[in-house]
Amino acid sequence: MNKRKAILWGVVILVLALLAWKLHTSNFEWGRFWQACRSADWRLLLLAVLLIYSINIFRAARWAIFLKPSLPPGRRVHWWSLLGSQFIGFAGLAALGRVGELIRPYLVSKRTGLSFSSQVAVVAVERVFDLGAFALIFSANLLVSPQLATLPYHEYFHRIGYAIFGLTLFLGLFVVGVRLAGGVVARMFGSVAGRFSPTAGNAVASKILQFRGGLNTIGSAMDFLKVSLLSLAAWLSVAVSYVVVMRAFPSPVHDLTIAHSVLLMGFSVVGGVVQLPGIGGGAQVLSITALTKLLGVPGELATSAGMILWLVTTMSIIPAGLIYAQFEHVSLRGLANASDEASEDTDASHSTLDLK
Repeated sequence: MNKRKAILWGVVILVLALLAWKLHTSNFEWGRFWQACRSADWRLLLLAVLLIYSINIFRAARWAIFLKPSLPPGRRVHWWSLLGSQFIGFAGLAALGRVGELIRPYLVSKRTGLSFSSQVAVVAVERVFDLGAFALIFSANLLVSPQLATLPYHEYFHRIGYAIFGLTLFLGLFVVGVRLAGGVVARMFGSVAGRFSPTAGNAVASKILQFRGGLNTIGSAMDFLKVSLLSLAAWLSVAVSYVVVMRAFPSPVHDLTIAHSVLLMGFSVVGGVVQLPGIGGGAQVLSITALTKLLGVPGELATSAGMILWLVTTMSIIPAGLIYAQFEHVSLRGLANASDEASEDTDASHSTLDLK
């Protein structure tokens, strides 16, 4: 583990060194950077933070729906009782990186008395709905927004939009297939992956079965509709927060349209897939790249907007998460370690698959 941490921080130091060298060789003017930061409208940035916080309300309400089929008759878990787990979990993810990913299902399992593995399955289903909601918003923006026609490489936007929409449709069909015949789908995909590695085939089949268990948490068509609408509401809040942050800066950032902000959100989300503890990985890098290369924002202003955008959308959750953790009398690191141990125990108990 220590070796992995050393490698990780070595990569972090290398990335920071390369970034510093790039800024030095590109005649980056720090004076303009700090001026851009000071010129931002902090009232709008606070509004953007509140929008980010509101997303956890949608997530808590969605998780409460996922819990309904697993609870005894007559028992109900209200969304506000799950709000703290959302804030603490995402604070752990922002502060600790992927090691904090399992904090939310761990906290929910402790609060409700349900198994940890069942809540990990909920996370898998949650991701699918998040991916679908994001993909619909982003692909629609690429396909119907005329403001993007003046940007570099605009001729590829429609192709990318159709590709994303097609992948979203495939994902929907995959979900339906797993819901109706999870064992068959698990055997099929496990067999394909097993041709390259038996271990990989076993892992793929296990994940699909786990995902099928998560899908069982959607009890009715009405619950499916509610979960879909909550997912769309959460991602629309993210999109609006991007618009508000852009409005907080002077021109030309202030003049970016809603379509431009949603495009920027897409770059940031893709960059956020690569996340390192404390710096957020590629989210800022791709955001700044999109601002400079696609949207024509000067380097210093783009860097300022990109960094503050990352702080607002990713890191601003940490203070609220720490406050909730104090009320819960827990620590982020302790929760991360406990959830990791619970995950290892769950993996061990599922080492033998039942693919019937």
